[in-house]
Amino acid sequence: MRNKIIIVGLLLTFSSCGIFIVADTSSKQTTYVKEVAEVDSTQKFIGTYDLTAYGIPGLGDIDYQMVVSKNENVFSTSFIEDTITTMEILSTTVDEGILFIDIYVPEYGLNTVFEIYVDGNKVSGYLADQFELEGTISR
Repeated sequence: MRNKIIIVGLLLTFSSCGIFIVADTSSKQTTYVKEVAEVDSTQKFIGTYDLTAYGIPGLGDIDYQMVVSKNENVFSTSFIEDTITTMEILSTTVDEGILFIDIYVPEYGLNTVFEIYVDGNKVSGYLADQFELEGTISR
């Protein structure tokens, strides 16, 4: 009986010491890191645009030509003056994959925006959130 108690005591002692053993597997693992080049998703907006705005009240369909460029992190837009109305460009920004060009039309005292989506060389969007735009971009 005494031998059984000693054996059980030793068994419990050795098994309880086993919980303090920590397996070190970090030296056996290899981590591979792949470098990913940063892609500038705004580059697709840079180029010369040929746009048509459809259904402008009193004017009908209007064709626009404009150039969007980027200097460091600042976009700029210039219209090629073949349009019926003159526009002042207030700002050009890209937000969530959409090109926004804020303009002021002095003839009407109107602040509005071009909202432009680019897919390849096809361009779509809206002028003043209500007139549909379509066209192309060349780079």
